[in-house]
Amino acid sequence: MQRARVTAAAFVAAPALLLADNLLHPKEYDPGNEAAQLRVIADSYERWQIAHMLAFAAILIVAVAILGLASLLYERRPRAALWGGALGLAGLFGFAAALTLDGFTWGVLGELSGRPGVDQRTVRLALDEIQNSAWSLPYYLTALGYILGLVILAVGAARSGLIARPAAGLLVVAVLMTGTETMLVSNAYFVAGAALMLVAGVGVALSLRRLGESAAWTSS
Repeated sequence: MQRARVTAAAFVAAPALLLADNLLHPKEYDPGNEAAQLRVIADSYERWQIAHMLAFAAILIVAVAILGLASLLYERRPRAALWGGALGLAGLFGFAAALTLDGFTWGVLGELSGRPGVDQRTVRLALDEIQNSAWSLPYYLTALGYILGLVILAVGAARSGLIARPAAGLLVVAVLMTGTETMLVSNAYFVAGAALMLVAGVGVALSLRRLGESAAWTSS
């Protein structure tokens, strides 16, 4: 089954890119440490931007994984497939927006702060405003759909026999970790969540591979 193979590949490729992103990502500080954050970004500007490009690529591939799993689940549990797919994609839109705020925007300010003659106080105030403005909440809150959508898909897929229950359980925990990254500031937490997501993705991929093989055997 082609859909199962593509979905399985996406569940491995996306977390692999996410793990590479978090291993490459320079240190991220809590709000209130704008001077230190800008200095780190200025010192490793290319790393900062490349890491977030990897994260953006991961988001695109997660969309393939969500759509693939939802399409496979629709044949057995259509309501869970529709809700899980819709919420998951909405959450990815939120993550893409947050990535622009935290990735590209912070990066540009950090690079700017390293230029001679730039008013450091103004740049720090700009970063502080981006970090703490209430106008950013709709983007971050939308990302919660990623958690709800993938949990629905994981539980529905496990109950319908699409993926093994241990793989579904790992996926739920990994989704909770990666989905709360915008609420916590810890590079170690980011790496741990991405690593667990990769382990869960491999488990899901193995389940879907068996599904594809059984479908091919049945159709032959």
